[in-house]
Amino acid sequence: MAGSSHHRRCLVVMLLIVVLASLYVSSAAASTPLAAERTRRKDPLDGLRYYGGGWNISDRHYIASVAFSAAPVFAAAAVWFVAFAFAGLVACCCRCCRGKTTSDYTYSRKTFAVSLLLVLAFTSTAIIGCAVLYDGQGKLDGSTSATLRYVVNQSDGAAASLRGFARFIETAKAAGGGAAALPPDLGRKVDEVTARVGAAADELNARTASNARKIRTALDTMRKILIGVAAVILVLAFLGLVFSLAGLESIVRFLVFLGWILVAATFILSGIFLLLHNVVGDTCVAMEEWVLRPQNNTALDDILPCADAAATTDALRRSKEVNQQLVATLNGLLSNVSNANNVPPQVGPPVYYNQSGPPVPLLCNPYRPDLTDRPCAAGEVPAIDAPQAWQGFVCRTTGAPGSEVCATVGRLTPAMYTQALAVANASDGLVGYGPVLAGLADCTFVRRTFETVVADSCPGLRRYSGRVYQALLAVAAGVMAAVVAWLVHSRERRRRREAVRFRVSPYRLPIDEKSLLKSPRRPYRRAESNGGHMTR
Repeated sequence: MAGSSHHRRCLVVMLLIVVLASLYVSSAAASTPLAAERTRRKDPLDGLRYYGGGWNISDRHYIASVAFSAAPVFAAAAVWFVAFAFAGLVACCCRCCRGKTTSDYTYSRKTFAVSLLLVLAFTSTAIIGCAVLYDGQGKLDGSTSATLRYVVNQSDGAAASLRGFARFIETAKAAGGGAAALPPDLGRKVDEVTARVGAAADELNARTASNARKIRTALDTMRKILIGVAAVILVLAFLGLVFSLAGLESIVRFLVFLGWILVAATFILSGIFLLLHNVVGDTCVAMEEWVLRPQNNTALDDILPCADAAATTDALRRSKEVNQQLVATLNGLLSNVSNANNVPPQVGPPVYYNQSGPPVPLLCNPYRPDLTDRPCAAGEVPAIDAPQAWQGFVCRTTGAPGSEVCATVGRLTPAMYTQALAVANASDGLVGYGPVLAGLADCTFVRRTFETVVADSCPGLRRYSGRVYQALLAVAAGVMAAVVAWLVHSRERRRRREAVRFRVSPYRLPIDEKSLLKSPRRPYRRAESNGGHMTR
């Protein structure tokens, strides 16, 4: 006896350990961050410690850690801005301190040719980068728009399914009128479920529409900025090339000033798109992990939220309950009234209406009273075959509506046949909505949506966002080099022009008027003849 008691206590302890361990594992799995390894970056808001919260577009620490991954590009923008400003300030100070210097009428043909080649090469690089940038932004915008439309369509389809179910279950409730009416308490439950399902559909639509509106606004802003940057850089590169070839230094200096600001802005924009590229990659990894381990209340709800699980689960149960009771009530009517053979004629309609002939087959009930699935019994008719199966049991009637009596062989009056068909159609429709509601309850439609996005959209989003970031970086580097080349080449072209002008001048040496005016005065004496010698 003591041994058996000890054995029972050991079993209880082991059972508690297993239950606690399973609860711990499930809670740990439910709280696992999405894309935790990929999003492990240094967080500048947390003392450069590594961020470990996973993908969460609403978390400022996640945004800060992603932005810090683009820090080298932002640093390049700052270095360029400060260094070029400092170089320009030093050049201005040197020019002011030295004043106007004597022109140099010599130039190097090699330097001139090299500067010309550099101007053409760097300006071409900037123009090609603008073309790649324009093409990349168009493909990125098309890919993101297509992905957004697909996600919104999936959400709209789920909401439409919920609303369709709400309308259908109301129709099913109305189909069981008369002798096949549902119990009042079940009718009230159906009304409650209809209201909850409608509210869940409205919430799903509203959240998806709000998220889509925000994403679409960001996409439109991004597209306009990229097109504007590409257009401005293209115009600047063309004007810089033309005026540097013309040797117009004053205009070139103004364009260099604009290029200085534009290069810094392009570097910053490149860093922003590097951030976007990393976010896109993180999002795709988070979706992929969520598909493998679905979780509730994650940051992915900002993209496509699940439907209200409680409402959809309750709707699925009520649909089974309505279906089971509708079919059971109809079968009771067929068994006790339509197939009855010993009903006294004096009872009259609707119990006695001169029914005769072979018995009407019963409708297959898809559920047992405990709402578990039930196979069709022998002799029962599936709902989809009921119209053809029952049509041969309809009789022709005489009498006023509501008091019809069969005038020919048959066990169903036309009115009873119509009501029986309404119940069969309602049963078949409710069974069809079962998988839809089950998929909404366990978020299957979100899982399928994310699977499609990961497989079809993520490769393009990653590729095109990376192409835009790289094109912006190439454009910034090209314009940065072109700006310097414009200055050098315009100076070399001016020196070449002055050298050519000097070669055709009658003077072989340059005359500096200031030096001539400041030269010391020498005594001048008239020449006199003194023994054949001229003296001064």
